[in-house]
Amino acid sequence: MRISPHYFSLKEGADLKKVPSLRSSRRGSTETWWIIIGAVIALVVLIVLMVMFTGKTRPLEQGLADCESKSGLCIPNDVSCPQRTLRSTAFNCADVSYYCCIGSPVSYPQPEGCTESPIVDARGKEWCQ
Repeated sequence: MRISPHYFSLKEGADLKKVPSLRSSRRGSTETWWIIIGAVIALVVLIVLMVMFTGKTRPLEQGLADCESKSGLCIPNDVSCPQRTLRSTAFNCADVSYYCCIGSPVSYPQPEGCTESPIVDARGKEWCQ
């Protein structure tokens, strides 16, 4: 055990502020505790914020991946996309038996270009094949 050189010079009622080694060790230990307390509080706040934002972003993610919110068409899996549209794997339809077609489709009762039977999307609207 190492004894401080100031140990023997201390008398009863001596002022500890005049002894630099004891004063600095106390200040260092209190600063360390404040750093630990601050880190724990910051960690708790970070966890609370993550829980709050994770719960709120799920509906946003679903809305961003929705086919019909991008003016896409949900077409049955066994039918090809209508004229002037392309199949998109980036967006999803609510029903898994449908897939997404993005583009500018032609409505069915069109006088020119619609010779085959129409394609019916998930909403029941008819499009040129």
